[in-house]
Amino acid sequence: MIEAPIPANESTRLAALRKTQLLDTPLEERFERITRLVCRLLDVPTASISLVDETRQWFKSVQGSDLTETPRKVAFCSHTILSDEILVVPDATDDVRFSDNPLVTGSENVKFYAGHPLKAADGSRVGVLCAIDHKPRGFSEQDRETLRDLAALAEAELNAKTMVDTQNELLSQLDVERRRALIDPLTRLWNRDGIMEILKREHARALRSKAHLGILMADIDFFKRINDTHGHPVGDAVLRDVAKRLLTSVREYDAVGRVGGEEFLVVMPFKPGFAGVDAIATRVCQRVGDTAVPTSAGLLSLTISIGGVDETVDFTSDTDELIKKADDALYRAKELGRNRTEIIMSGCVPPVLLEPV
Repeated sequence: MIEAPIPANESTRLAALRKTQLLDTPLEERFERITRLVCRLLDVPTASISLVDETRQWFKSVQGSDLTETPRKVAFCSHTILSDEILVVPDATDDVRFSDNPLVTGSENVKFYAGHPLKAADGSRVGVLCAIDHKPRGFSEQDRETLRDLAALAEAELNAKTMVDTQNELLSQLDVERRRALIDPLTRLWNRDGIMEILKREHARALRSKAHLGILMADIDFFKRINDTHGHPVGDAVLRDVAKRLLTSVREYDAVGRVGGEEFLVVMPFKPGFAGVDAIATRVCQRVGDTAVPTSAGLLSLTISIGGVDETVDFTSDTDELIKKADDALYRAKELGRNRTEIIMSGCVPPVLLEPV
């Protein structure tokens, strides 16, 4: 294995990377949709958006792998950031740089790699959009054009505002270690502490403006049965899949966290055009239930139960009360047969068309 040399502009590059404020942040649908497109358009099982810091490549988004990061010294992307050009490795087992790389010889089974460098606003190459296959293959000029187009989309997102409103505000106040402490390592959503901090901040914001605030408590139905029947690795795969489906169901400024084993919390601030907590809860139920989850045990059909609250925040309201109401609504959804939503409404949200997702 040949390690990539350190770029000549390393200190500038690392400063530009930190300025993006993307390292060690929760999953975001705006990046997830790009890596899904890479898999679909280039017909590969794995795709990622990686960011390369001093010692590691960290995946802001990855499809087809459970990795969240790797050591920098084994990363193909460490070689990609040395040039503005696409790096294509048709057969890693026949490339002296990578043939004995643990990503090639180990369980990740990387045989084909194509990576396009991603630049920060100052032109520094800070990350890579890459396509990976488990078998050697060619990469046509049309494939290169597709990867260039998708990399342009990823680069635009990389240099846009990192997250929105309260989530961005919180992330900007934390160093990397504290960010890591607020992210669930399995699903890469906010963990309980992180999502409860978001809820506290959104509640204070709604109180100042006497606005609506919505929350959803969502629980995967019969999840214990999945663990007992198929084992915890399959259960983990289900949790990761449901987490991503939740992200595709909510708005970009809603916050999603995992608060327990199979329980998730969604915090939804009021914005113009808000179609209501009930509409988003219904969408979550549909997206979890419509398509089976691929696992090592085969395709598993799932349903989810949801309890929600849509409330105008005033001085009689607090976050503990909101959580209790949502928990009560979730309990009722399960008592009434599961695979359904129960929403407690307080006040009125103007009826408007549901936002496209």
